[in-house]
Amino acid sequence: MTLDISYKAKQISQRELEILYLVCMGYNSRQIGDQLFISEFTVQTHRRNMVKKLGLRNSHQLIVWAFKERMLSV
Repeated sequence: MTLDISYKAKQISQRELEILYLVCMGYNSRQIGDQLFISEFTVQTHRRNMVKKLGLRNSHQLIVWAFKERMLSV
């Protein structure tokens, strides 16, 4: 399973990683959009795409996944 997740992690774009980092830091979609100069809807689309790419059910699982995969640390 780790190999599968690592493979899936490679499918995440740089922009999606930026958004994932900010989500994990506690920012909401509007705040992320303001920081990255994109719309709130675009942020939501990136979040939804990451959830689909990784086979997750929601953004909460996305945050847990990021920490489990050590993509982010405390």
